[in-house]
Amino acid sequence: MGIQYMTDEAGRKVAVVIPLAQWEAIQSELRGDAVSSPRDEADRREAYAELAAGESLDLGRAMADW
Repeated sequence: MGIQYMTDEAGRKVAVVIPLAQWEAIQSELRGDAVSSPRDEADRREAYAELAAGESLDLGRAMADW
């Protein structure tokens, strides 16, 4: 079962039904306790090291790499 939308009489979306596992993953991510992949952690450490060294961060490149 995927995400399902509920509509009113006019066809406007008024609610959503999300599978429980997907909802729990979203909540975990919002709380910040989601587990990052080893690659994500390496990228995060690299970015912090560059910032600490005073190197500028190219946001366009970072977004493309992410």
